[in-house]
Amino acid sequence: MGIIAKLFFTVLIYIFVEVYIFVEVTFIIGFFYAFLLLASFSIIGYIISKKIKSNSFKNALDDFYNVKSPSKNILKTASFFIAGILFLIPGFLTDAIAILFLIPFLNYFLLFLIFKYIKNKFKGSFGHYSAHYSTNDNSDSEELKKKFIIFKKF
Repeated sequence: MGIIAKLFFTVLIYIFVEVYIFVEVTFIIGFFYAFLLLASFSIIGYIISKKIKSNSFKNALDDFYNVKSPSKNILKTASFFIAGILFLIPGFLTDAIAILFLIPFLNYFLLFLIFKYIKNKFKGSFGHYSAHYSTNDNSDSEELKKKFIIFKKF
């Protein structure tokens, strides 16, 4: 299955889960209150993540100017940026995940999981050139083609 098909089915499953959660919450508290809750989550979450993001970016710049490593603040800024994007996407599931990104001890763990997934997903998937080929006259283009890997599937 190609990457487009995987992406399509992931988005489709996400939409079904979000609609199901919205319908269940609507049956419990009513449509108006569920819609009001969604809108308030989006607005309040956006304001919170924007405020925290600007403070952590300022702290990262202060660390950089004081010749300290700003990596911790940059990771915090990245997690707040992800939370802000998730808050802008309407839905209770994305709002819950965004709240997890705003919790201080969880945001580093979630970013670690994301980076670990990306590292494992793309490990060994890029082409490379092997410099171990013979220089004698018997080496032909077929041997060189075997040593030069152009593409390797995910």
